[in-house]
Amino acid sequence: MNYPQQKKILNFLEDKNLIVVSNRGPIEFYKKENEFKMKRGAGGLVSTLLPLMEALNGTWIASAMTLADAEVARQFPDNRVPIPEKDTKFWVPFVVVNRDQYEDYYSVISNPLLWFVQHYMWDNPYTPNIDEDIHSAWKNGYVYLNKKFAEKVIEESKRNHKDPLIMLQDYHLYLCPSFIREKLGDIFLSQFIHIPWPQSEYFHIIPEYMRKAIIEGMLSNNILGFHIPRYVTNFIQCCEEFVDKVNYDKGTIWHNGICTYVKSYPISVDYNNITQMANSKDVAAREKLVKDIKGENFLIYRTDRADLSKNIIRGFKAYDLFLKNHPEYQGKVKFLSTGKPTRQQISEYKEYYNQIQQAIHEINQKYATADWKPVECIFKADYNLVVAAFKNYDCLIVNPIADGMNIVPKEASTVNECDGSLILSENAGCYEELKEHVISVNPFDIKETADAFYEAITMSSADRKSRLNRMQKIISRRTIYHWISEQFEDFEKLMPEK
Repeated sequence: MNYPQQKKILNFLEDKNLIVVSNRGPIEFYKKENEFKMKRGAGGLVSTLLPLMEALNGTWIASAMTLADAEVARQFPDNRVPIPEKDTKFWVPFVVVNRDQYEDYYSVISNPLLWFVQHYMWDNPYTPNIDEDIHSAWKNGYVYLNKKFAEKVIEESKRNHKDPLIMLQDYHLYLCPSFIREKLGDIFLSQFIHIPWPQSEYFHIIPEYMRKAIIEGMLSNNILGFHIPRYVTNFIQCCEEFVDKVNYDKGTIWHNGICTYVKSYPISVDYNNITQMANSKDVAAREKLVKDIKGENFLIYRTDRADLSKNIIRGFKAYDLFLKNHPEYQGKVKFLSTGKPTRQQISEYKEYYNQIQQAIHEINQKYATADWKPVECIFKADYNLVVAAFKNYDCLIVNPIADGMNIVPKEASTVNECDGSLILSENAGCYEELKEHVISVNPFDIKETADAFYEAITMSSADRKSRLNRMQKIISRRTIYHWISEQFEDFEKLMPEK
């Protein structure tokens, strides 16, 4: 970590016991040739917070997500794994439970129930069916795991004389703050939600006793963060039926004697890291494949996990419609898609992945010629290949049904070298920042998206260059370090001096 606010943050944290809490940890173990190996977690949260962990000998509480995680954890007292084992820089206490409990917590409640509600993904006349299995999974999985996380936090908060600063992350841990506060009383808690917050009417899909527990858990925090102001407003509206007082202008909610500040902190990219990576030898080696795929074609690109919220199939249907309506571009356009399957233990995700493959197959079967294939798909693509594609696309499509932020447009625009245009869903969190310089689409409107492909291909080179340059300026002004620094500035203002 090396940015202007670094010294100020470290000074503030010097007398604090920093405890980060998330379902997925900063490291993951796997077994190879009967030896345990460790790999670092991906993503901006890890790269931003790990330097703080190491500088402060901090603690990151996480689930034992793999069998290897659990096996390694059991080798240490309290499942508290030192990283590294010699000359330890930080600690990862793992929450270890049996697989049935974890699956109830993760694969029934967190995903799909909460994830689908917060991304507006349920087909309301038919799903969800909130049956006995879901009520049981709530009690025996979600509530149970949140209590186990809280117990770990309470243990870690008492390990030294420093005041604990607890940073909970995301929707897996909505109940955890109330369990912590019940035991520790007047303690400073913060939580950041990385996915959208839905409108009140849609939130009512969840049974009332679950809604109430979620709201009361979240309002046990002193600070609650979301990506954009719209999610803040939606959350406050959802709280009104349960709480004492709200103030939309100040973003405050009073409940059970606690004032919770609800704020937006838009996350962005690690600007220096992505630009350095784009110039690396590993990315250069992967560019040959991308350029071979592109050839003389106009390259459309997308990269996603095979998550229903990413709206991948409608994107391909729009491409199909574009090729049908504009046959003059057949043989002149190539669609490259990279990504990976996700949550394949959940039936909805497994079926969606199969449907993506079918959609690609149908387009290629319908339009391919001896020397042209309209769609190239590389699943399980490594990130070097993704960055190589970022550099070389002519049009990027990001059309989610809903997304907390989605930093793909920011990462891609930062390093693109082809004056690439951006087709962007108006329901992506990053749309608020970039909307003046993109081709906007309603993610449900296939014809509008097909027309957007045509607009991107026929856009003048001057317009494409101007739009990309303006997006790059916006992105460079706000990096992931601003996101974390703003949170710590507010922590400092609100934490009582002792």
